[in-house]
Amino acid sequence: MALALTPGTLLAGMAGGIAFPILPSVGVRVGLSLPFIGVILAANRATRVLAGSFVGAAADRFGGRRTLLVGLLINIVVMALYAIGIVVHHVGGFFLAGRVLHGLGSGSVFIAAQTLALQAGGASQGGKTAGSVRAAMVLGVPIGLVAGGILSDVVGEVATFSIASGAVVLALTGAFFTVPDVRGARLKKRPPVRQILREMRDTRLFAVGALNFALNFAASGMVLTTLALLVHDRAISIFGRDEQGTAGLAMGWMTIVDAATTPLAGRLGDRFRAHARVATGSMILLVLGLVTIGLTSHRGGMMLGLAFIGLGAAGLGPSLLVLVGEIVPDDRQGTSVGMLQVTGDVGGMLGPLVGTAIFGGGRAYLVAAAVLGAFIPLAAWLSKVERRK
Repeated sequence: MALALTPGTLLAGMAGGIAFPILPSVGVRVGLSLPFIGVILAANRATRVLAGSFVGAAADRFGGRRTLLVGLLINIVVMALYAIGIVVHHVGGFFLAGRVLHGLGSGSVFIAAQTLALQAGGASQGGKTAGSVRAAMVLGVPIGLVAGGILSDVVGEVATFSIASGAVVLALTGAFFTVPDVRGARLKKRPPVRQILREMRDTRLFAVGALNFALNFAASGMVLTTLALLVHDRAISIFGRDEQGTAGLAMGWMTIVDAATTPLAGRLGDRFRAHARVATGSMILLVLGLVTIGLTSHRGGMMLGLAFIGLGAAGLGPSLLVLVGEIVPDDRQGTSVGMLQVTGDVGGMLGPLVGTAIFGGGRAYLVAAAVLGAFIPLAAWLSKVERRK
């Protein structure tokens, strides 16, 4: 299952990453205003926040396999919209429509893949399967960033989006033949909104969502947004690169550590039935990483802090997903994974806003460390609940 889900999950993330080096530059070239370009780029995450719970409910009702295939199909349409917008010289409307649809498509792929990972892994191998899927999610966007920048220079923007669309077609074909339908109980009808929201009444589920918010607020939100500012403020350089190159290498280092250790962290939780305890240790690593970056003024300290953050994210991501599977019944796993995705997307949106607003040397990182430190007791409480199971 992990091998079947990885290509589609990876390419869905790549499709989003490819857009970032191309959409802003094309928008500026054709005269779009900077605020409108910002709206275009933010539309993806905003759509995922609004639709996440409903996509999760769809995965419960129609199955993760169907939801995954629909999400990949939407991503193919998204790449086509980007290319058509450039060809017909109406990039504003087509780019915005593509980003809105991509939020729905990527959300469907990520939620369905995580739901299928839970259902296939079960209690004994849930961490292993979830870790493999999350590693693909983590790697997709940075690979897309690199591929989008290189391909657009070599073959042009339209050809780049065409290549990306073809790659997702291959992923869709592979998923169609390799991803099984592993649904448990089938829902007879779509649950009402009130019933979806009622899922959050479980205190343990609320705790898991809060920890996922904290993870995305710090790692994929604030750190990735403000790292270039920190490099500029402290005049840090890696291999003689300029600010953008140094920030890119530093982000790549954090991502590699995260993706490489995520499957290992999932297996560790499986082996000792200690996913909540792994999550607690991971929260401590995240705080330690933020404090290290906030207090250091040297390249080595920054890279060490980013390694701690990568390790913390690797341990926290799959652990939270498995905990969701332990808390909710089989016929509500998709809904709960959708809610987990929403909490992460909210954190990912607020992280850049807070980070840039309070940035002042390392102050933003120390403030973020204090915020995340307040969540550690919540993770410790979850570990007590897990030990009683």
